[in-house]
This record gives sequence, C-alpha cells and structure tokens, in this order.
Amino acid sequence: MASVSAPGGRSSGGKKLLNVDLNLVPFIDLLTCLICFLLMAAVWIQLGKISIKPGGTSPAVTSPEVPLDSLDLVVSLSAQGILVHANGQMVSGGDILKNDSGYDFAKLGKTLAEIKGAFPDKNSVVVMSEDDVQYQDLINTFDVCLASSFPDISVSSTI
Repeated sequence: MASVSAPGGRSSGGKKLLNVDLNLVPFIDLLTCLICFLLMAAVWIQLGKISIKPGGTSPAVTSPEVPLDSLDLVVSLSAQGILVHANGQMVSGGDILKNDSGYDFAKLGKTLAEIKGAFPDKNSVVVMSEDDVQYQDLINTFDVCLASSFPDISVSSTI
C-alpha cells in the first residue's frame, strides 16, 4: 500500500500526525480493464484494413521484350468516368462514363471479371484518380477490384 506522511507529531506543537494509506487496487483494476479493451479493439482494426501500395512517381522502366502473358492493368477515375487500360491500351468496354447517379461500378466489375477470366494469374491493379474524385468513389473502386479477385492494389495520383 502507498502511504503519505507529514513530519511532526503530537509532541511538537499539538499537530496531529498525518499518515494516510492509499488504496491502489481500484486503479490497477481500471488499468487492467483498459488494457483488455485496447487488445480487443486492435483485432477489429486489423480486420478492416485494405492493403494498398503507393504508386511510384518516377517513370516506369520499359523493357523492349514484354512477355505475352504479362498484363499492366490500370483503372483511372476522372470526373467524366472510369477508364480501364491494359498494357497502355483501352480495354473493350473499358470506357465507363459517369451518369447522373454516379459511377457505374457494376459495369466496372463486369469488365474486371472478363479481364480476370483472360488472365487468371494476374492479381495486381493500379488505381489512378484525379484530384476532384471523391474519396468514397475511390474506396468503392477498391471494393470492386477486391471483389473481382485483384487483391494487390496500387494507388497513383497522376493520370
């Protein structure tokens, strides 16, 4: 137990001896509960994490010989709509214009599913967006990419 004491006693001027014991058990119980709560909350933080890699700002190094089975898939978000490029060329059905209700993420999912069918070993996609694209639309694009079996998502801000 912790205690507090003051100098002096009954014999020196009639003052009482001050000796108080502090009960630290409730404080230790509170800290134990807080530690348990923080450990449980850390598990929920790990479950809600989307793993993304930052895209490089330096120009890509191109090799003269590109294997036929390789695929550089890029999904670009702009104020006008979504563009899907593979190896620098527009994918058929990859020009998805924005309508009054917003982006057509269902059509993007179908396009990505067709690409995944043609390249089943491909797992990575680069998502590029302009500055005026809303954050929720970017997150919805990540969700469509994950649902279409592209778990390796890289992000770039330049189009």
